[in-house]
Amino acid sequence: MSQHEAALAAEFVTRQGVTTTRRLARIGIGRRAVDALVRSRRVRRLGTGVLVAVAWPDTLEHRMAIACAVTGGVVCYPTAGEAWQLRKSERDPDVHVWMTPAQRARAIPGVRIHVTRHLPDTDVVHRDDGIAVTSPPRTAVDAAARLNAEDLESLVESGIDKHYFLITTLQRIALATRAQGRAGSVRLGRVIASRPAWQRAVRSDHELVLQRAMRDRGFPELVREHRVVLYDGEVIRPDLGIPGDNFFVEVDHLTWHGRKGTSANDRRRDLKARASGYWIERVSDIALSSDLDNTIEALWMAWQRAIAC
Repeated sequence: MSQHEAALAAEFVTRQGVTTTRRLARIGIGRRAVDALVRSRRVRRLGTGVLVAVAWPDTLEHRMAIACAVTGGVVCYPTAGEAWQLRKSERDPDVHVWMTPAQRARAIPGVRIHVTRHLPDTDVVHRDDGIAVTSPPRTAVDAAARLNAEDLESLVESGIDKHYFLITTLQRIALATRAQGRAGSVRLGRVIASRPAWQRAVRSDHELVLQRAMRDRGFPELVREHRVVLYDGEVIRPDLGIPGDNFFVEVDHLTWHGRKGTSANDRRRDLKARASGYWIERVSDIALSSDLDNTIEALWMAWQRAIAC
């Protein structure tokens, strides 16, 4: 492999299969060499000075890199939500980008351009592969304009669980965006106000569904992952609970708890918990999805028995 071939390969690997004539010139690949690459159909031109590796896999990162290179914009929600793997983010085959009014770019298939007057650099993450994407907090703010309250709550919990941001960070941003009159700012503020800042994040959407349904049924305030010490010193953290009543609920995700070893360990811990004076009920994600009302009613009756003991 020649020196230029190696440099070209390295460039595409580090830039998600997308580069520019200016970048190639810096590593010694000039206009004639680029023309030869285009004629041989190894690369294609897209936009002013943008070059795309023809054989590159059509990944999300590849499409994001193309969008950023062609428009000079910043990948935003919903694409940014998918990139950060925030729960409940909408899926769209097009790449969405923010651009400021001063920017000009030719629209290309697969890229949807949105214009914003407020895009400070603190809201942007500039990646080493050339992709610019809105930060997780800004992505959550943008999502608030499109998601309903329940899905937005799930997305926010996902971001907290992934350590992308603190609830106090979103509180500050929500106040600022409300002052700007931005779409979804009121909804975001309500979602944030509905949870204590100290509360642990919900790790799955089924747990969030369970918590909402129990709250609507009339259960007292539920605590997430409360620290429970068993008689032999083992510490467990059930998904939800009412610590004052020693009553807790675990959500069994069948893909997680389906193995015999895991199920046996759960039963062992539940027996020890009962011997330690705690009442733990288990519900499956399937029950929450297919028979929520009856599941919640059964939990209500179990809780009534627990507090009567």
